Amino acid sequence: MGNFPDKTAADSFRGDIEGLRALAALLVAIFHIWMNKVSGGVDVFFVVSGYLITLSLLRQREQLGRVRPLVFWAGLARRLLPAALLVISAVLLGTWLLLPRSLWMAAMKESLAAMLYMENWALALNSVDYLARDNLPSPVQHYWALSTQGQFYALWPFVIMLALYASTRLAVSRRQGLLLIFGSIFAVSLGFSVIHTAANQTFAYFNTFARVWQFALGGIIAVSPWLAVPKGLRWALAWLGLAAVISCGFVLDVSMSFPGYAALWPSLGAALVLGSGAGMLPGSARKLLSLRPLLWLGGISYAFYLWHWPVMIFLRAVAGEPALTWYGGLAIMAVSLVLAWGTTRLVEKPLRARLGRRSAGFAYGAAVTAMAPLVVVILLWRNEVQTLTEEYRVPETVDAALYPGARVLAEDGGAQPDVGIIPEPFMASRDVPGPYKEGCHQGLYGTEAKACHYGRPEGALTIAVAGSSHATHWVPALDVIAQQRNWRLVSYTKNGCRFTADADASPDNRENSCTLWNDNVLAALGELKPDFVFTTGTVAMTAEQPEHVPAGYVQQWQKVAQLGLKVLAVRDTPYMGFHVPTCVDMNGADSPLCSRPRSAALGSVLSPTPNLGEHVRFIDMSDYFCTADTCPAVAGNILIYKDKSHISTVYMKSLSGFLADEMERAMQVGEIRLADRVRLPDSRTN
Repeated sequence: MGNFPDKTAADSFRGDIEGLRALAALLVAIFHIWMNKVSGGVDVFFVVSGYLITLSLLRQREQLGRVRPLVFWAGLARRLLPAALLVISAVLLGTWLLLPRSLWMAAMKESLAAMLYMENWALALNSVDYLARDNLPSPVQHYWALSTQGQFYALWPFVIMLALYASTRLAVSRRQGLLLIFGSIFAVSLGFSVIHTAANQTFAYFNTFARVWQFALGGIIAVSPWLAVPKGLRWALAWLGLAAVISCGFVLDVSMSFPGYAALWPSLGAALVLGSGAGMLPGSARKLLSLRPLLWLGGISYAFYLWHWPVMIFLRAVAGEPALTWYGGLAIMAVSLVLAWGTTRLVEKPLRARLGRRSAGFAYGAAVTAMAPLVVVILLWRNEVQTLTEEYRVPETVDAALYPGARVLAEDGGAQPDVGIIPEPFMASRDVPGPYKEGCHQGLYGTEAKACHYGRPEGALTIAVAGSSHATHWVPALDVIAQQRNWRLVSYTKNGCRFTADADASPDNRENSCTLWNDNVLAALGELKPDFVFTTGTVAMTAEQPEHVPAGYVQQWQKVAQLGLKVLAVRDTPYMGFHVPTCVDMNGADSPLCSRPRSAALGSVLSPTPNLGEHVRFIDMSDYFCTADTCPAVAGNILIYKDKSHISTVYMKSLSGFLADEMERAMQVGEIRLADRVRLPDSRTN
């Protein structure tokens, strides 16, 4: 990324910078393709961009007498837009031809955001949408880094002008003025990054203001007097920096800890290479980074970065599991390299040369002309899909003969009518429980115990639902039961926040909101005095942990008991680990690719548990989601999941009768165990 002049203040070619770009691009692609995580390579790009753009603007000032932003931006448009718009065009075509309809809207929205250099903010805002977290990535998601750079490019000419003005007003040298302004931006942005990463890492990851310090670091290196540092020391520092760049992704969980102070690791590594790389000493890092293969890859690194992600997404969509193998990854790399070479050689360089002979105004006009058809295509296509989406309604009731749903698993199969499944996978994201639609499901930052009311207002029995989205998706089934049994149903639910006494440890305890919300829910339950509190009793199995009952659950249930209330603890629903509607849309309802072994989604038989007392009654509905061996995506012509783990409202309603039986059985039990197969935490943690 960032195809810019490769010259130092001494106007000499820096092959090590080209090699550093190549290395960063390789790290990004390798970690995306084979490790399914991020490497820190993008952070290297940011520092390199800050370094090169600072030098470029200072050269412009020397040549033209002042910094001219319009001329500078026109030059960037000539260099960056041809390849970027070509890849977006290919993405739109590939999305229409190869991807399921469930990904169309996201690809269109993000392609438009990418063209406007706003993709990072689109992803940041989407990260706040809790239910959007399980959505598959779009083929242009990687444009977030280019968008962040674009916003930096818009800002930096004015920063340079401010620094030059400050040096005059303060009667200091230009270098001192630049270092003063760059250092201030570095300190403020890094502090902002550390604070906001701790508060909301997902949002901070894409936040431009949490990244500006990395560009400023590159600017600091560009104007620092490195020639005064002994060559031997620079030799050692360059190797130290290169080691930091390479090792970062292997040592740190970049996607969960960046940007913040952890991003200093690759950023300072890149800074050391940039600052120490001058001088082709024997055995130096510069000599390694200047090898011909790395120089070649560095020359096409921008196009390679642009292509590797959509090639990976499309190949996985077409090839499925084989694309995840080592040879599938090599195919992605090979195709991306060929496309990158062709794009650089046949598109980027010729257009840059042709546009470079024209005025800045012509460059802007060419950019608008090239973008306009893509914008029109996106808007027309989006309007068509949106019309279809708005016309679709998830049915409130269904014909049980045609859509038996959970009954098929409960009664062990049987012939099913040949009808389309509901909700349609393309529209599964619209199938949300009532609390979301009615605005009484609390958001990530809210602390109020918002109450949703269902069933019969004067019901003979009151059930309160408390917990996260995995408690919320039981509400449709509970509402049906409450209507039929003359119960009153009140729900208190919140995004990313379980009903637990250990909310402080929740990754979504935004600004202490989860802890405060749990306290407020307990207070609300004390006033409501329901007959039972319905909540999740376990946390489903994932790749990181077995199914278990957190210590915080047990402690919270003890607090509920102190209020004189009883708990109905329902076993958590299976975690499928992939976006089920998209899989079904691509492969069909009966595809084995869209099911998961029960032992992987729920875990095997769990450890015996001690007696929790009469106030806790356990309900296990897992047999209505899985057979003895498999957890399917569809049962009885109903799509079970709306994403990776949340259950569709239609399917929940189909098991309402079975849930009612289990609830009434649990309510009638005196002292019971929390199911013989559910794991409790070590008693020493209670």
